[in-house]
Amino acid sequence: MERFWNILHYFVYRGDYQLHLLFNYINPVRWILYIPAIKRFYAKKGINILEEGEKAFKRPDIGISSIWAGGFMGILAFLVCIGLVNLLISLMWISIILHLYHFIIFIIASLIVNYFLLFRQDKYLIYFKEIEKMSYKEKKKWAWISLVAIIGIIFLFVCSFFVWVI
Repeated sequence: MERFWNILHYFVYRGDYQLHLLFNYINPVRWILYIPAIKRFYAKKGINILEEGEKAFKRPDIGISSIWAGGFMGILAFLVCIGLVNLLISLMWISIILHLYHFIIFIIASLIVNYFLLFRQDKYLIYFKEIEKMSYKEKKKWAWISLVAIIGIIFLFVCSFFVWVI
């Protein structure tokens, strides 16, 4: 479970970084940085602002894409909790109304799960290095598995509200 969750986290991180690269083409702030006066301003300070922006997104330990991926993994864990609870409630024919404190418990549970599976002692960085060493074919396979898993988790969450037992 830990390995799969870390692989899923890696491909969410890579997906976010790839989306960042894609949106760079239509990002108006980035176009402003190509103005010669702004380029000279940063060149005087010895800063290549475009490279610094890329570093800010790409770093796996404190990069923006890594932070977004961690948040997305928290949301996925929360959706799994809600989906499983809704599924169990509907399958057991129990009439329970979920209150705010239930959702707080689910949020805390998802944070704890993510802490122990991903962030404790920076496990995700170890798995990131392991995944970087994989072959292209194996990375592609795991990327598709990750996409299917994310869609499956969202599907579980949505369908857990519409379960009818015959």
